[in-house]
Amino acid sequence: MLYTSEVTGKSYKTVKELEKAEEEFKKAEEEKLQAVEVKKARAKEVEDAYANYLKVREEAFKLIAEAEKKWVDLRDKFAEDYHGYHMTYCNNNGQKTITFGDLFNTFFERF
Repeated sequence: MLYTSEVTGKSYKTVKELEKAEEEFKKAEEEKLQAVEVKKARAKEVEDAYANYLKVREEAFKLIAEAEKKWVDLRDKFAEDYHGYHMTYCNNNGQKTITFGDLFNTFFERF
């Protein structure tokens, strides 16, 4: 005689085999559901982190724009009061970098 499981849709020789198979099937289905829930939670975490990134980025751009405006205003006022302003650009090692204007200045100083 064969016993057919409504859960697994398969036939088994004994009731014990059927019950064991149904238990394993239910356990496997539960693990699949848990895996889906973990995946959803992690996806939500990624989405939240991205939303936070966009918010922080927007705030940073605003701060940068404000700082740049302040710098430009002060620089322009200084240049107006003292007829110019010079900045020396340095690399990460603190060494002066060559600017396009430096090339011309050096060239014209020779003549």
